[in-house]
Amino acid sequence: MVDMRPYKRQVHRSLLDRELMGGVPQAGLFILFLLGVIFIYGLGLYFMIAPIVILYFVMRALTKKDPWLIDIVLENISQKDTFIP
Repeated sequence: MVDMRPYKRQVHRSLLDRELMGGVPQAGLFILFLLGVIFIYGLGLYFMIAPIVILYFVMRALTKKDPWLIDIVLENISQKDTFIP
């Protein structure tokens, strides 16, 4: 058996963790920003501020346990459906 002790190196946690903006992945934050611009600025629907803020906190709570969850959901939504008999 090979002794691996001389090959051990300290790895900083910041190199392993995902970079999040405001606790949410960049794709999720970009979608929330676009929804905010379209509904609030474009259509003038100011009551949409509350659902967008609530959606932000839901996304932040979901990414607290698994930082890749939002990306997995977005990838599965955009995946093309195929039928294989």
